[in-house]
Amino acid sequence: MKKDLFFELSMYTICVILVAFLWHKPILLMLCYVLISLILFAKWHTKSDTLFYVVAFILGSLGEFVAVSFGVWEYSKPFYFIPIWLPFVWGISALFMKNISETLLKFGKK
Repeated sequence: MKKDLFFELSMYTICVILVAFLWHKPILLMLCYVLISLILFAKWHTKSDTLFYVVAFILGSLGEFVAVSFGVWEYSKPFYFIPIWLPFVWGISALFMKNISETLLKFGKK
């Protein structure tokens, strides 16, 4: 369980660091997030993991698109209103929240 928690928090930290340093290089950042997505799917590949990722990828991006279209906020370096890497972050976030929650619940059962 501690290994799982370490992995999950490491992936989260890497994602945050990547966006902090690579936001101005959207294609490179997207490729990094695609690689992270593949790493996560190698570890977490149940049907529910895939569904969480895909639903967040689509609905998160759609929500961002609508908000930006109505002028709620804007992004630097957008690709059709939102950054090209953002849908991957939505998918990664969903997987992270699902799996870290499950890991933390296991700690509670000890």
